[in-house]
Amino acid sequence: MTLTQQEAQHIVRKLGESGIPPTRGLEAYTVGMDSVLGTIENEYLKGYLRDGGSSFKLVVGEYGSGKSHFLFRLRDLAWQNGYVVSRTELSPKECPYDNQLKVYQAVVNNLIYHDPDPQIADTQGIEAFLENHFFHTMRMLGVEQMLTSVGLDKRVELWLDTILRFKVESPSYRHAVYFYLKAVAEEKEADKRILGAWLRGETVALKDVRAFSISERMDRTVAFKMLRSLSQLVNELGYVGLVLLFDEGDRMVSIGSSRTEKAACDNLREVIDRCAGESLPATMFAYAVPPYFVTNIAPQYEALSQRVSSKVKFSRKNPFSVQISLDQLDYPGEELLRKIGERLLDVYQVAYGSKFTPALQSQNIAQLADTCAALLSTSHRRHFVKSLIDMLSEQRADGERLYENDNVQTVVRSVTEQLGRAEGGEY
Repeated sequence: MTLTQQEAQHIVRKLGESGIPPTRGLEAYTVGMDSVLGTIENEYLKGYLRDGGSSFKLVVGEYGSGKSHFLFRLRDLAWQNGYVVSRTELSPKECPYDNQLKVYQAVVNNLIYHDPDPQIADTQGIEAFLENHFFHTMRMLGVEQMLTSVGLDKRVELWLDTILRFKVESPSYRHAVYFYLKAVAEEKEADKRILGAWLRGETVALKDVRAFSISERMDRTVAFKMLRSLSQLVNELGYVGLVLLFDEGDRMVSIGSSRTEKAACDNLREVIDRCAGESLPATMFAYAVPPYFVTNIAPQYEALSQRVSSKVKFSRKNPFSVQISLDQLDYPGEELLRKIGERLLDVYQVAYGSKFTPALQSQNIAQLADTCAALLSTSHRRHFVKSLIDMLSEQRADGERLYENDNVQTVVRSVTEQLGRAEGGEY
């Protein structure tokens, strides 16, 4: 990948501020994930899912091991293969996993309309997705003006009518999409607002949408049905499928309290079971969690534990395993860090037009990798990348130098304090 200076600076700034990956440009410094991502692409995105199957994968990694990075790369891979993506960060307030309605709301609010043209910004939300798809389709049909003196262009009417024949589990969902896009074409803003609210999962009185043949109220009892209907809709619209990315974070905040834990685990088990059935065509769920979920939470619920436990992790040799372990990548720990460091050095040089001495920086990178491995446990990748950016920035200001062990330890300790966490609370 060839980066512009602006793109490279964006990467460096994001990593330098928090160690958290940017939303774009990750392929410039992605290392060690080629085997796993390649297997997902070949076995699922180009294979099983394309044929109408569905799959659930549990992405397991320690704090700072690259869970968000992995999901972003999976997102990019899904786009390259013609899938629609929704990426949701789970939280106790905005999207607790024990509340199916809030999960649905989060998914549709984070549904991304992605144009392959890098000059066109991605848009989020089900309304933006539907409208962008609709306008793109009309352009393909050669429709320049949808409203004519005698009503809708016949080509618009005929295409809208195909929606009514979509194989979608909820007739109300199908009608909501049909009437929403009809309102877009006819420029009826009031209809768009009420139908958009219903599609977003907001509380809408049935009397307000009955005229649109909608007979179901959006609430917890139908939320998962509506999620399935969304999956089916995407497939019917002509996309290869739907990839849903859930990032639980490092503390399991959306699933970890005793009050909500059972409901959340039951919902997760249902997701896995639905993926084994046929009601989620061409859909992949990828759920990123820390190891604590596998070792402490899932074992308390036998039905869920049976579905997510796996002694053999996902790989080319075992592409059917549920668990994708980010501790088992293409390179062992310190070698992985060194390779990441080499790639980030290239990005940094593009970002600021700097020219570092390769041999000298290779020694610094190796020393930093050794120090991170010695001071921290396996979850040290975030600390490493932020420490390296700090070291390169210091040298850009003061000149190149060889970092001794004590110097590197000082940088790593400082970064760990900035990140607000040392593994296990201490070194």
